[in-house]
Amino acid sequence: MFGTNALLLPIAFVMVMAAFLLTKTTTEAFSPPGACHQHTPTKTTVLASGTESEASPSFLSDNDGVPPPLHESEYTQVLSTMSLSPIAKKLRGAYDNHFRDPRQPNGDRFAWDPWFVSAGDGRRTQGEEEDDDVDLLAPQQNKIDGEEDALSNQVQYSLKRIQTSLFFPEKHYNHLVDDLVSLANSIGLTAISPPWTSMYTDGDMQNFHTDATHGPMAFVLSLSKDGDFRGGETMIMKPEILDLWRNFETGRAMECGNIIRYIPPTPMGRCIAFDPRVPHGVSRMDGSNDPRKARVVVHGWFNEPETCWFGSWGDEDQRTDAAAYLDKVLQPLVETLGSGEIGRVVGYLAVRVEIDKDGCVDHVYAVCDTIQADMEDFRGVIGYDEAERPVMEDAVGDIRLNVYEAMKNLQFDDGDAGRALVVPFAFE
Repeated sequence: MFGTNALLLPIAFVMVMAAFLLTKTTTEAFSPPGACHQHTPTKTTVLASGTESEASPSFLSDNDGVPPPLHESEYTQVLSTMSLSPIAKKLRGAYDNHFRDPRQPNGDRFAWDPWFVSAGDGRRTQGEEEDDDVDLLAPQQNKIDGEEDALSNQVQYSLKRIQTSLFFPEKHYNHLVDDLVSLANSIGLTAISPPWTSMYTDGDMQNFHTDATHGPMAFVLSLSKDGDFRGGETMIMKPEILDLWRNFETGRAMECGNIIRYIPPTPMGRCIAFDPRVPHGVSRMDGSNDPRKARVVVHGWFNEPETCWFGSWGDEDQRTDAAAYLDKVLQPLVETLGSGEIGRVVGYLAVRVEIDKDGCVDHVYAVCDTIQADMEDFRGVIGYDEAERPVMEDAVGDIRLNVYEAMKNLQFDDGDAGRALVVPFAFE
């Protein structure tokens, strides 16, 4: 692996670029710090996800056509794909075999953690521990008698879970990790957190929470069967609720469908990735206590952004030259984004650049876009147009436009058609 390291700039902008994944290692354990990388034997190609084909898991779909150019991109809260269906079916088969006969004792069944947490229970994260004296209701102007007790009694998490590596056969687990990392590569991420497998039976749920520190995108792979239960949807708060008072309409009433997105727990094999900064949860599962009729998912986080290269980029010297060229050309962009000239944004942007056989750029578009303006750095009116009308700052639009302008004129050496790269930008 070679290329530039992450750059820490004054606005806490991190850009990781020009890092080839030249080999697929055979690491069987999770790589520190808590990341899992692809570990299959070397294949015919040596780039991030090999040649892109129907067999390569990806959030891209040939049926979608070419997305709009980067400067026309919009915030995308959820990505979805069915490209992990083959491994999902194998995992579900192994799961069903494990629980096939409820009368046969199996010591492995005791490895499941019955995870039940009330809002007022147990230890919190380190950051929350430091603020243990802070009242959870402090932001409110007034309290109602009994409100703190009511909050403490709310169910935060109720489910059964196990580390995926401890439950499934090794060959299936390795296949799963390979597919998940390939899927991550399609959006400029190169590792996953150690995945969990969770089982939800009657009454299980997850209340709303966020988990933004684990990676730019969370993922959930469904191993659930249609018709076994009701509920169990992944719930994600809609962006307009997170920014409720902007363009607020006094006369407009809202119900749950206006406030929350409900992503169905089936079909089996669907994998979603979503912005983990957004409040999310799992709706109450209504059904059986039989694990054979449970909501079953594999979940975790995609992390470690690095530039991922797809297609044939020549021999090692040619790949080195391509990485060095990208590094050099994008350096002015890095300086611009780190200069403070553009208002601060937070989130993750992965930009796919498709290259033709002449080395010219065919398309530049976002494959993952969760960037949002930091309103604490909003600068309001930044100028006036020719008609003397005020021009308001649009930091997110400025970021997209600057990246697009830097990418659209890239010129690589002649080579095979079908080459592409995904360059990630993480704004923290």
